[in-house]
Amino acid sequence: MAKLATIPMSPMPEFGYDPIPLILSGEKVHTLRKRRCFGCKEITVRAKGRTGIVVEFYQQEKLLLSEYATEEFAHADGLRPTNHRSAKANLIRLLCFFYNAPSLYMYCNHFRVVERPEEGD
Repeated sequence: MAKLATIPMSPMPEFGYDPIPLILSGEKVHTLRKRRCFGCKEITVRAKGRTGIVVEFYQQEKLLLSEYATEEFAHADGLRPTNHRSAKANLIRLLCFFYNAPSLYMYCNHFRVVERPEEGD
């Protein structure tokens, strides 16, 4: 069987971001990207590579900066407060890290976990 396309979701503690446990527990069910995501993809983590976690993207919505740059959205997207910075501030910092600045709009790509690694892997 061919390997699936991948989507990176690496922990970034400096931004209060550790998505894998949140995805596996069902707390994180979307990812913010500049592009829409479709179909099934396997999550990769920088140091570990493929995780065995496969997600299916089933809905995409275009959000304006004013809609996604909120404390509530940042928390739902998996960001947490760190060192006197709010989850929203960490979201903005993360977007600056990847894109140099927050975009006027981004896509909120909703997913569900369709495959997970066996316990003990």
